[in-house]
Amino acid sequence: MDALALVAIADRVGIVAFAVSGVAVGRRAGMDLFGLATLGLVAAIGGGIVRDVLIGDVPRAFVRTDYLLYAVAASAAAIAFGAAGRRLPVAVLDVADAIGTGAFAATGALLATEAGLDWPATVLLAILTATGGGVLRDVLATRLPHVLQAELNATASAIGGGLAFILRSDPTAAVLAGSLVAAAISIVGHRGWMRLPRLSGEPESRPR
Repeated sequence: MDALALVAIADRVGIVAFAVSGVAVGRRAGMDLFGLATLGLVAAIGGGIVRDVLIGDVPRAFVRTDYLLYAVAASAAAIAFGAAGRRLPVAVLDVADAIGTGAFAATGALLATEAGLDWPATVLLAILTATGGGVLRDVLATRLPHVLQAELNATASAIGGGLAFILRSDPTAAVLAGSLVAAAISIVGHRGWMRLPRLSGEPESRPR
């Protein structure tokens, strides 16, 4: 299977996973139906749009109508699930977010290599693809993006994107290994088994 076909598959996986997480964040923020749909769509396609613009392509979400259909269908299903009075367990949402992170990290890295970019740009594009939609989602929900404080998604996508770059001669191995490693690291962060170090407390004020 060629690289672009693998990108299309991984993109769809990421779109569905992040649409679900976007609706879940909207529900926690108390948004109405329009707000839930907006967060689902933004989380699903936001990272991919950032990726495509940076490599000089027309965003695939605007060219491939099925991308939007996947985003709309996944968002609608998540909204309907919530309207029935049900709430997805946190563990399910964590897995969905991790799957989306892995899929988008792999597509960002693979498209960067297809565009002839070197490893620093590949890693950066993997991070932006995997976290861009989540950052937009959190900003619209008026909360500090989780990727900046409580998740390993950026670290996960950097490592997964770097691995995909190393395996770029075999696109199938690059996508599978990059996405699985990124998803696994993301889950570790979601479950609280590992955190990046933080500075404790506020800096002391100096005497005037």
